[in-house]
Amino acid sequence: MLNEAFRPAVVTTTTDGFGVRVITFDAAWRRNTWGPDLEDAYFDALDDAGRDPDVKAIVVTGAGRTFCPGMDPDVMGRAAAGGAYHVHRRPQTWATRIQKPVIAAVNGACAGVGLVQALFCDYRFTHAGARFSTAFAKRGLPAEDGVGWVLGRLVGISTAFDLLATGRVLPGDEAVGIGLADRLSEPGEVVADAVEYARGLAASVSPVALAMVKAQVWADLGGGLEDARLRARHLLAVAKLQDDYAEGVTAFREGRRPAFAPFHGLYL
Repeated sequence: MLNEAFRPAVVTTTTDGFGVRVITFDAAWRRNTWGPDLEDAYFDALDDAGRDPDVKAIVVTGAGRTFCPGMDPDVMGRAAAGGAYHVHRRPQTWATRIQKPVIAAVNGACAGVGLVQALFCDYRFTHAGARFSTAFAKRGLPAEDGVGWVLGRLVGISTAFDLLATGRVLPGDEAVGIGLADRLSEPGEVVADAVEYARGLAASVSPVALAMVKAQVWADLGGGLEDARLRARHLLAVAKLQDDYAEGVTAFREGRRPAFAPFHGLYL
């Protein structure tokens, strides 16, 4: 029997008939703690969902009772001793590059690099019993991977400082209350609620428009108003050349739900 200490972490994926793919951190035997194996598997799964024209929205969650409580202690120990963590590592902001909405279903502990992954999703569901923490300062580390940038925009500068400096643990309802997470579900319903939300996007919203809106939301944070206006003007011109625009207008005029074609990606 394979020793679980050497068992590589994986993600599992399922796709329903409504255009939603669920990506699950599937390393429950180590509480879905992060390492190079889980990182590569997750980013590969995001890439695959991004390429699949039948996938219109993505939900990310964890197996068992945790989302991802941070770095695997063994991996952290090797790094603290001077060992290399990874080679050819992709940016931790990878989810923001996928041209489809990525919805986090935070079903349990979410800390450190696990919080990084949740914050770079586009929307977050959780429940009151979930636990959030930055954790970095308690390990002698600064805010990693741009988390200070996104936290300040989500919760405000002073609250971002507090979360990063203290590493305190927040219950899910407080996380929603301060804007760290977006939607509070009942325990056991987090994934179902996230999937329902994703299905709503898949059923009624143009995939082209979703790709453009996602690009705007993330890119506009780094520039001024005029940059945002010019980007919107460019994207509007591109959108009007796409089949989704013609179908959206026709469906509106005919009083029916639009039937948008599978999405094959868009050069933005």
